[in-house]
Amino acid sequence: MLHSLKPQHFVIPRSLRTPWQCPECKSRFVYGEGVMALAHYRVTDTGEVKQGLACFCSITCLLRWEHPTMLGLMH
Repeated sequence: MLHSLKPQHFVIPRSLRTPWQCPECKSRFVYGEGVMALAHYRVTDTGEVKQGLACFCSITCLLRWEHPTMLGLMH
């Protein structure tokens, strides 16, 4: 679990103004206004499930992205 969902706690200041695209809904937003999460993803070539930091446009998109079984106690 991360101690924060704020991008400024993980990214250098000049990158916070970077235009970004939400991996879930594909909407455009500024990186510093997004929501950071340690998210799960599947590697296309191998099918392996991995974790990595990802930035979403909203908590709603983060929760849509994660499979319910990966949410642990929140499920």
